[in-house]
Amino acid sequence: MYKPTPLLSYFWGLFSGLIVSAFLFNSLTQTEVASEQIPIEAEQNTLAASSTSVVDAPTLSLATRAELLLKYYTIRDGAEETNLAPLLQKNGHLEIFRQMLQQSTADVSDLIQSTHSFTAAQFYASLVRIKQKDEEQQAKAQLELLKPAPVIPAVSPP
Repeated sequence: MYKPTPLLSYFWGLFSGLIVSAFLFNSLTQTEVASEQIPIEAEQNTLAASSTSVVDAPTLSLATRAELLLKYYTIRDGAEETNLAPLLQKNGHLEIFRQMLQQSTADVSDLIQSTHSFTAAQFYASLVRIKQKDEEQQAKAQLELLKPAPVIPAVSPP
């Protein structure tokens, strides 16, 4: 009869333990991954529902859109003369800028003659002008609401 040596028994036990522990680890991680998949799918469904509500959301004011573009496209030193139109086109923001130019009452014709080619400095200056004009109009509208109603003098009967 075959009698295993202590060293062979040690390695047999070690490898058997590693195989069993790998099997258990794999089965535990699979159930953990499956439980994580459910919240991810729910989050994706929520994002899909919220993306449709973005279309329904009220449009942002000109000042808010200008502020977003100002924050996104910061001008670095030495990049003031860079043509920014291709980057706006690539990022899909050129149409937003065109709409802002059409909706704004601010005159930026001295800065931008065409939305096909303009420098970063011209873009930045036009956004600041659009933002200031929109904020001015908003302030004017709010001040009109704050004005006291004109007092109509009471006419007393003679």
